[in-house]
Amino acid sequence: MNRATPSGPTIGALAGVSAVVTGAGSGIGLAVATAFVSAGMRVLLGDIDEAAVERAVHGLGAGGAEVHGDVVDVRNPDAVERLAEVADARLGGVQVLVNNAGIVRSGASWELSLEQWHEVFDVNLWGVVHGVRSFVPRMLASGRPGHIVNVGSMASVSPRPSIAPYVASKHAVLGLSDSLRAELVAAGAPIGVTLVMPGLTHTSMTNAGSPASDVADAVLAAILEGTPYLFPHPERIAEVEARFAAIVASPPS
Repeated sequence: MNRATPSGPTIGALAGVSAVVTGAGSGIGLAVATAFVSAGMRVLLGDIDEAAVERAVHGLGAGGAEVHGDVVDVRNPDAVERLAEVADARLGGVQVLVNNAGIVRSGASWELSLEQWHEVFDVNLWGVVHGVRSFVPRMLASGRPGHIVNVGSMASVSPRPSIAPYVASKHAVLGLSDSLRAELVAAGAPIGVTLVMPGLTHTSMTNAGSPASDVADAVLAAILEGTPYLFPHPERIAEVEARFAAIVASPPS
């Protein structure tokens, strides 16, 4: 599932722990929310698609689990702040935050419109920034152990052609996650940070790949173990190693 990496703060048992998942109406977000409910967690689902949120809440809450839903556009900082307020009201605050919402636009980097570039960055990067700014201060103030999961991609470390905005935004989420982790360590906060870098996964963005439930199971383990970097598709680690080997092997100018 993942190569050994240094562990960070761990949250302990998950039963009863409160969590917010963005982009939770489908794909990896819904799979993570499902895994959380199965672990006995209390969950607030956020998604821009109201119908998808309603279906997910109905389905996951049918067995008596505590599941709430709220419509949120992560591009809007006020909307994300409102989501945090809803989490305070319904869950008594949040211990686990999953910044998952994401989109992709395809085409040559010089042909994609500025609007398309902004669309991708507004969701994939600014959505994470808004989540960090609205939830982390509340998590710190609570003093409770917590965990932040930022959903990146293999594109965070292994670029692909024809999806440059996606690749660039996911690289930025890697950098943000590393900086955030270092800041929380410096603050002595009991809050871990995991960057998830899945490969091709069956989601609303692609009909191919491994099941999203595999990623969700790996996310649960990462939270419990304090794993900073999670590769749910370890068979692709070799290409990451090759890329960084090529970077450090470049001769000095």
